[in-house]
Amino acid sequence: MPVFDEEGVDSVFWFSFFAGRSPHRTQGGPDLDMASYSIVKLLDEKHGIPSSARAYPDLPWEPKEAFHALAGRYAALG
Repeated sequence: MPVFDEEGVDSVFWFSFFAGRSPHRTQGGPDLDMASYSIVKLLDEKHGIPSSARAYPDLPWEPKEAFHALAGRYAALG
């Protein structure tokens, strides 16, 4: 992101919000999300994350570190 600032870029867009065929799993199979470019983890019935530990318990996804990095960057821009 600092390179974008140096070059005068005023915004960026990450091209993949979630990977529909690559669900995040902590049990019951491979974590296909690890190979995706998405900024959120798409959850399925085998995700293994209790709702009390989720940021958005009513939604079928959870933000990744990249989500928070982009959100923080845009918040800093005002």
